[in-house]
Amino acid sequence: MDTVPREKPKRRLGELLIEDGLLTQENLEEALCYQKKEGGLIGQILIQLGYLSEEDLVSALCRQLGMPYLPLVNYAVNMEAVHLLTEEFCRHAVLVVIDYDETRVFVAVSDPLNATVIEDLRQRLKLKPQVFVSTASEILNMLDLAYSKQTPKVEKRKAG
Repeated sequence: MDTVPREKPKRRLGELLIEDGLLTQENLEEALCYQKKEGGLIGQILIQLGYLSEEDLVSALCRQLGMPYLPLVNYAVNMEAVHLLTEEFCRHAVLVVIDYDETRVFVAVSDPLNATVIEDLRQRLKLKPQVFVSTASEILNMLDLAYSKQTPKVEKRKAG
């Protein structure tokens, strides 16, 4: 499996979402007008406008790009692997390392088309990235868990 798509997708994301009944043409046109004025990624704009959930976006992106979706809540993340990169880098890139071996690093990203981040990851770790797609919320929640400075509170009970 390629780590990132080699060419631009043949079908546009908006077209897929309309075909799947997740979006209307009017919703897409509104989001495109917003994008033209304010900038930003169309998928994130659709989420901001309330037309799409993160899961719907990731599912459509994965179909569009032929990449696997990895729901992090269903995966046992190697916490040692998470710490291969700095928290700052991971939060900025919205990615999390989920595991690694001698030659590869397995990573979940929210933007699989950001080739710059994938190449930066390759250079930093000197390993071949194997890319999966997850929602930004899942990734940020995993980073919160992995880099949490707090210790769990234990409720103390009095004997008696």
